[in-house]
Amino acid sequence: MAELINTPSQPKLKEDIVKKSLKSFNWVTLQKHLDTLDIEDDTVAELLGNIRRTTEFLLKRPDTKRETLRAEFVEKLAAYLSSKAGVAAGGNLRDLLQTIAEIEAGYAEILRTLSATAASKMLPETQVSAALVRSASAFHELMAAMQSESKRRKVLTLQSFRLHRADGSEYSPDAVVSSITNISTMTLMLLGHQNKWFDPNGYLVIPALTNVTDEEVYRAGLTELLAASWRQWERMEQRCRYFEGELLIHHGDHLPEWAPKGANKAVEYLHISEGERFDYLANERLNDRLVQTFQEMSMQINMETSALGIAGPVSLPPKTFVSAQEAHSGVSLSEILGYSIVSDHNRTCGLRLVEWIRGYATLRCLSEERYQRDGRNGLCFSIDRAELHTILNRVGLKNGTADIFIDEASLRMSSRDLFDQPLIRMHGGSLHVFGPSLLTADPARLTLSSIGNRGAQLERKGKAFENDMLRFFKERGFDAKALKFTRDGREFEYDVLVPWDDHLFLFECKNRSLSGHNPVAAYNFTQNVVSAIEQVTRLTEGLKLNADVVLDRTGIDVTTKIIVPCILNSLPYAMTGDFDGTFVTDASGIRRFFQGRHVNIVAPHRWDQKITVLHRTAMKSIWSADEPTPTDLVAFLASPVALQILSGHLEVAHHIFGLGERSVVSVADLTHAEITPSSIARLFDVDEEWVARESKMVTSALQRERRKRQERMVRDADRAWRNSRTKSGGNKTSE
Repeated sequence: MAELINTPSQPKLKEDIVKKSLKSFNWVTLQKHLDTLDIEDDTVAELLGNIRRTTEFLLKRPDTKRETLRAEFVEKLAAYLSSKAGVAAGGNLRDLLQTIAEIEAGYAEILRTLSATAASKMLPETQVSAALVRSASAFHELMAAMQSESKRRKVLTLQSFRLHRADGSEYSPDAVVSSITNISTMTLMLLGHQNKWFDPNGYLVIPALTNVTDEEVYRAGLTELLAASWRQWERMEQRCRYFEGELLIHHGDHLPEWAPKGANKAVEYLHISEGERFDYLANERLNDRLVQTFQEMSMQINMETSALGIAGPVSLPPKTFVSAQEAHSGVSLSEILGYSIVSDHNRTCGLRLVEWIRGYATLRCLSEERYQRDGRNGLCFSIDRAELHTILNRVGLKNGTADIFIDEASLRMSSRDLFDQPLIRMHGGSLHVFGPSLLTADPARLTLSSIGNRGAQLERKGKAFENDMLRFFKERGFDAKALKFTRDGREFEYDVLVPWDDHLFLFECKNRSLSGHNPVAAYNFTQNVVSAIEQVTRLTEGLKLNADVVLDRTGIDVTTKIIVPCILNSLPYAMTGDFDGTFVTDASGIRRFFQGRHVNIVAPHRWDQKITVLHRTAMKSIWSADEPTPTDLVAFLASPVALQILSGHLEVAHHIFGLGERSVVSVADLTHAEITPSSIARLFDVDEEWVARESKMVTSALQRERRKRQERMVRDADRAWRNSRTKSGGNKTSE
């Protein structure tokens, strides 16, 4: 992250002009703008960065007309930069163009290989039908493996649950679901582009599906394999372009050892930036938080038995909900945003937040019903749009909102994946529901992701979050203040100021959505953090220079305080260390700091098939005494415990995949090992045997209670039987 913060804070280029010029290859417009600037090294670097990150400059598919326009544009730009900034500037442009050429070559090889496969000879409707059958089969097998493993285990760690292969290696079920969904998405997209299945509004519209043979399903695996390669290559090249990594290209006799025999080209991407690492940690923490909230709610209220389902009329929350997942999502999203979504009547992309969640929860209920009824054949199913509209209308999406949700949840050219848009339009007006992405999905997360992908912002989110944090600190006895003033024509606005002994904590509240592991969104989030740090640095100086105004308005004497500037994110995005003196933290971390002295590991223990008991074991103290101090908080901000735990389990995995018959790629990416009580004990230097004894003690206690309950049930049943016999006269001796 340090390298990002040292980038030029005020680019000289007008980004909107540059982007429009790059998208249309309009050299005249760009030259007019460049002529108004001093073409120095910083300007050249900024311009090349824009070229590197402009998706439209990259040609993923053959397009002769755009290729010609781009070549002419590049030739003129290279000559201009060489004349204005020297030969080195032109050389840097050529190096960048070589990287872009290598990226395009990867896409071209996948398309060439795809066109030569046996699957490509099948009818388009057969290809798409077979692809959906393959997805359903893979998901069905995963569910069977998860069910078997969960029955075997006495202690479950759902946040990092792992399954084991026959060779002893382990894998994440979540990663498999993501893989199934991502590959299916890309397969549909590839077939959509090949067969021109996108309508004028960008929605994918597939033909009527057909029954397919096992042989056709097998042959469709070749398309699926190349779709997976496309997805992995796309993710890699986005990381390369946005986080400025380097592609290492090997040819002929200079291939690395990992390259298989027969390959004549190998590509390596080994770069993992600080920005990517913190983004990964944030997204995994969000997932952990959603799972933990669901577990805790399950312990406190019987959500499953209270859910009404979708068979009859159901009003919108707060009075009723269709599933346990919907109830959990409403609470989770309210906690994340800092206000009750039930009271929010703003419409983001045409829907209230409770309507977004109700829509996704309804699709999940529908998918669960079909899966329970039809097994594997019910995982991907078709439904008439009018029928789905009726169901959604019945459960509260009225006055046109059912149609809005159906459109928002339908797969289109700009979609990230089938998680956010699990509905696939079909010729004739029906919709195909992709169950594998719905059955394990969280409606709150889908809502945030879908809204984020549309580039929309939640209207109430910002001010509500600030008010929620002010209230949080005041409830803990702090004289927290918000402050806004203008001095010498400059405006200074402080979201939350918290005086604590000789410290003054300045919290600048931010509420942007997380990336969902999307490299482009991760880059944009990182750049917003950089901008926020610059903003907070200015605000900190404003406190010092205007100490008299601060004292007059708040009663806080800044001259006697150690100022601790912080970026405070609503979602769980934090960073270790400080940046120009500023800490990056989040609301869940701050709340956790004041919750109690010790960090606990929460382990669910199965009581029976329906009941799970949560057991907490203290692992680490985050306060230096029985009560927290400001120096404890500063230490916590510099090294958040949640990041310590996840970072301690981080691993770098090297994924190898092919682009064609002769080209192979190896990409380094982040993953993490299973987080267990034992692994956390090792991380915090706690006696593993003691932790194991604690867990075993809880398990034994539960077993004893279970035996006692069974014995009581037997006694009660026997007593009830005897009483019934007495009342009926059955114990009398026959005369």
